Amino acid sequence: MAVEMKPVQSSDVLEIGWDDTAQELLVRFKDKNGNPGSLYAYPSAGQGAYQDLLEATSPGQYVNRWLKQQPHR
Repeated sequence: MAVEMKPVQSSDVLEIGWDDTAQELLVRFKDKNGNPGSLYAYPSAGQGAYQDLLEATSPGQYVNRWLKQQPHR
């Protein structure tokens, strides 16, 4: 089943999603032109991080502060 990705208002992050099967947070970044870029999966972030990111005033700052140090692929 495909994961529903939700767009967010950010200069760096295009969209986010929660993969219930894999239990991981998905973050698609924008490339330098604002187009869809790399997709990162954060398996240890938890569903709470997904909700926090949806509600964040600045999703890019949230990623930089809380997710960059998390294991990802």
